Amino acid sequence: MFQLLREMNWSLLLALIVVSAFVAWVGDIVGMKLGRRRITLFKIRPKYTSRLISIFTGVAIAIVTLFAISVASEPVRTALFNMSYVKNQIITLTDELQKNKEMAQNMEMNLFESRANLKDKQDELSAVQTKLSQGAKNLETANKQLKDLKAAREEAIAQRKTLTAEVSGLRSESENLKKSVKSLNEESTRLKSGIQHLREGRIAAFSGEIVAQGIISSKKTTGEMVDNALARLSSECQALLAYRFGVKPETISMPNITETSVKNLKEKLKGESGRFLVRLTALTNAVAGEPVDTEASYYNTKLIYKKGTVLAETNFEQGVKRTEVEAQISRVLKNVNARATHDGILRDPVSGSVGSIDSTELSNMVTKIVDSKEPCTLKMTTPRDIYTEGPVILKLALKEK
Repeated sequence: MFQLLREMNWSLLLALIVVSAFVAWVGDIVGMKLGRRRITLFKIRPKYTSRLISIFTGVAIAIVTLFAISVASEPVRTALFNMSYVKNQIITLTDELQKNKEMAQNMEMNLFESRANLKDKQDELSAVQTKLSQGAKNLETANKQLKDLKAAREEAIAQRKTLTAEVSGLRSESENLKKSVKSLNEESTRLKSGIQHLREGRIAAFSGEIVAQGIISSKKTTGEMVDNALARLSSECQALLAYRFGVKPETISMPNITETSVKNLKEKLKGESGRFLVRLTALTNAVAGEPVDTEASYYNTKLIYKKGTVLAETNFEQGVKRTEVEAQISRVLKNVNARATHDGILRDPVSGSVGSIDSTELSNMVTKIVDSKEPCTLKMTTPRDIYTEGPVILKLALKEK
């Protein structure tokens, strides 16, 4: 009730009351003046003329009232002059409102559906994320396994290469072993034959033995010199074999020198200057009555030790035992042998030694050392110049302190 009273347009009502009262007052004054004057309009009696004026006055009051409230209130003006437009607007707005309500309802339904779809999508996204996480883990595991497999593959390739190289080496070694076995079988056959011949006392020369050697010394070596040297060495070999069997040299066959070694010797020494050692070496065990197969080789020679060079000295105490003396001298001789080899003396291919010493002289020297009443020194010197071909010959001298 009070809310309605507060919302009423009191200014408009007051304006209507004032305007109506003013118009009524003016109409009353006009009607009284016209009635006193007894004015007639349109030849109508004054009585009716007054009534007509009152009617016009009422109409004027209504018009003025409408004009006043139209001026005072825009909604009233709109309701009076634009009612049809307002109705159309209301109908249009009502339709739009209805459509908006329907659209809002549809949007609300769509919102619910979208929320449901969103929840489904979120569930699907969560499932996809879970699968993606699991897939990432699987991918990481697969990458690790792939890396391990690559490493294993590289290792396998390396092992394969190594095994291939080893197989190749083993095959090569197998071939070499086969060749060695074949060579050993042949050597075994020759040795067996040699042993049999040795038992029978028929071996003339052993495989690898030096059967003759000599020196070629010239400012310019020629092929003729080489031939002469080889002829001389062949005669020496023949004489050596004859001496071994106790027969005349004419009964022993000359040695066979391989053509390859002779050709190589001539090519290497032709036009060379210097001092060269030429050797004839037996290639196989030679049986008595058969020519010895030999190979010619050469070496550059030079002076290794001058006459009187001291090769070793060793001291002995008084009263030393014979076995100790012999053992000490044996060690000294081994050292001399090693020193001579190091200095350039050629070893004997069969015995491996570089020289010799008179056993009688050595035995006598051992006796002197044992019988000595004072400490003494054994000195070993060279009695002559020693060249590369050797042999190293030692002269023993004992000095008492």
